[in-house]
Amino acid sequence: MSETDEIITLVDRQNQVIGDIPRRLMNFQQDIHRVTFILVFTKQDTLLVQKRTDTKAFCPGYFGITTGGVVAKDESYDLCASRELEEELGVELTLAPQGMFFTEGEGFRIWGKVYTCQYDEALHGPLHLQAKEVSEVREMRIQDILENPHNLLFTPDSYDALLHYVEDKLQEYSNVP
Repeated sequence: MSETDEIITLVDRQNQVIGDIPRRLMNFQQDIHRVTFILVFTKQDTLLVQKRTDTKAFCPGYFGITTGGVVAKDESYDLCASRELEEELGVELTLAPQGMFFTEGEGFRIWGKVYTCQYDEALHGPLHLQAKEVSEVREMRIQDILENPHNLLFTPDSYDALLHYVEDKLQEYSNVP
């Protein structure tokens, strides 16, 4: 299925399903949808950060602090997170759900679910980056991401996911798949 044929679940401010829509027809500024955010740790305070390709529709060339993506119709957050991790980085890792949050900004209105996992090349093998979405990965300390001494452009939704995680502001919702 191409990205333009993908059907996305729409939700309301309470994260309850209100319908679905083809991705190509979605108004990302107005429609609320679900997204997974996976913090891939290599050390206790170090994350794998992805540089997005210049062809991405949202924030091309920016650094995504998380792996993850949009939850498709009839897909759970957990299934989406596993799928996205394997698609983007080419690895299967054990994901630990951390909680959920709502965020919005220019070009996005999202109910996100944050996961963490641990990656070790010696244990899990090399990464296999999805060429159409990820141009490179690099390890970055969380403190360096937050302080951003090199003025890198981070995707605002993944930055917000990291802030919610670091500041312990993620919520648990038992009624959301």
